[in-house]
This record gives sequence, C-alpha cells and structure tokens, in this order.
Amino acid sequence: MESKGIDRVIDVTERAAGVFLAAIAALTFVSVILRVFSLAIPDWYDISRLMLGVTIFWGIASTCYRNEHIQVDILWELVGPRGKRILDLIATLVLFGFLAAFAYMLVLKVQSGFRSGESTFDTRMPVWPFHFVAALGIFLATLLTLVRFVRLLRGDRAAGREPTEPVA
Repeated sequence: MESKGIDRVIDVTERAAGVFLAAIAALTFVSVILRVFSLAIPDWYDISRLMLGVTIFWGIASTCYRNEHIQVDILWELVGPRGKRILDLIATLVLFGFLAAFAYMLVLKVQSGFRSGESTFDTRMPVWPFHFVAALGIFLATLLTLVRFVRLLRGDRAAGREPTEPVA
C-alpha cells in the first residue's frame, strides 16, 4: 500500500478513537444529567464500558505506529545512531509479535461471544459487535506496527524517533 494510503488509514484510526471517546463522554454526561430526574439510560454502564475497550484498542493502533507509547529509553539514549536503529527494529518486531497474538486471541473472543449469545443485562444487546470493533482496532495496530517496521527497515524518518543511519 502506498504511503498516502497508509497515512489515510492512520488518520481514520486516530479520528475513530476520538469519536469513540466522545461517545463515551456524551453517554456518561447524559446519564448523569438524567439521574437528576430519576431517569436512566438502559445499559449505559455496559455500553460505556464496552466502548472504553474499543477506544483503548483503537488508540493503541495510533500509539504503536507513532511510537508514542510509554518507553524506557535508558539503553536507547546510550547507543549511537546505528544502535538506536537496531533497537527500534527489534522493539517494533517484538511489539508486532505481541499484537499479532493479541489480534488472534480477540478473533477467538469475538467468535466465542457470537456463539454464546452473550448480551447486556437490560436491553439484551449482543456484546460481540463491541468486541469485533475492538478487535479491528488491534488488527489495525498490528498492521500499522508492521508498516512502521517496514518503514524503519527502509530508513524512513517518519517511522523513527529521530533520523538514524541505515544498517550497513
């Protein structure tokens, strides 16, 4: 996929995480306001809890690609440009492996939820669609981490924390 296409995927991923977060905030706000009138939105807590998982997983996709997750850079700061590049490649490859396993396990979770018919308490809304959308977020995280790895291999400056020399 060309660079502009990947950049569009990244933009959509970031915006989706923001929309999911805004939906949680709106649902919580409306729920609190309705409490003043002794009213409640059925399943608001379950929906907001499930949406929070979706938001986190879609946020992970953007964070992994942009390399903006929590890091301990002690070793990275001590090595030269070539060592930094090698550490970035190894770390990105390990992250890719963990995300691929996570995505696989979420596929199993979605299938299990679909087969079991698990649903919310009040409205009996099926839970598996929320798990499916969350799994899409982790799938995107896996894909974007792979894109980051390829860009690091090519020496693309956008993929690293700072420009580094290609490994000879």
